[in-house]
Amino acid sequence: MAAASESPFDQYKHVTTTMFLEPILNTHYKIYQTVITFSDFPDGPIRPMVKPINTRKLSPFQSLPVSAIFSDTCTKVLCRYPGFSGSRNPNYYMGGEDIPAVFSYLSANGYTIDSDLTKMMNKSRVTIGGQSFRGGDKRMICMITYSA
Repeated sequence: MAAASESPFDQYKHVTTTMFLEPILNTHYKIYQTVITFSDFPDGPIRPMVKPINTRKLSPFQSLPVSAIFSDTCTKVLCRYPGFSGSRNPNYYMGGEDIPAVFSYLSANGYTIDSDLTKMMNKSRVTIGGQSFRGGDKRMICMITYSA
């Protein structure tokens, strides 16, 4: 069988990335945290601060949807300290209160916060966010694009 050809969408995979706010269970502290996550690893200078983590279900009574079984189930979380592996620190992950600082960082480092696209997707019937594959309320913050 011949190898599958490359999708024409592959070249745009990391160009526009969606930022979310979603709950995770910090198993070290046994607390729930609402953290900033990304749909994919973004291009540009923020990329080293986005770490993949395997998170547990928020409730033992919850089952994973079929889509989570066949997809990448790592949560891509924005970390406060680049190059520091201190996930046991409860302030290691960026949360909702950090959104203004994250927006300032993005604007100062070559990113465009696409407010028109974000508004359009928020008004559409297409669900961007919704329920996280680990459970909980996953809310879209914005869509960003990196311009080198």
